[in-house]
Amino acid sequence: MPKEIISEEEITLPQVKKLLTQRGKEGELSFQQSITLEHATSFSRMAPAVSVKVVDKLISGYEISRAQAVQIVNIAPTTIEELKSILDTRSSSLTDEKLIEIVDLIVKNRS
Repeated sequence: MPKEIISEEEITLPQVKKLLTQRGKEGELSFQQSITLEHATSFSRMAPAVSVKVVDKLISGYEISRAQAVQIVNIAPTTIEELKSILDTRSSSLTDEKLIEIVDLIVKNRS
């Protein structure tokens, strides 16, 4: 029987990695969870705590939606062109200067 969903929120790959690693220590992971943990381990570019702070900075400082901020952290773009492919710059009020600031923030916090 499926479990009841209490709440939903987008989380970053580093957070997924942390959660699934903790669950793995408590017991056996399902096949899907194992595959997800492998993916999160391969593609995480920041520490979980850092990723949360960066998402918060992107939301508050650049008026980016939570979903977009999570995707920026997950992909961790290193160029403006990569960042523009994540954001819809036509409907965004972000200037090139702001885009450079975001890329610098991501590069600075990558591990």
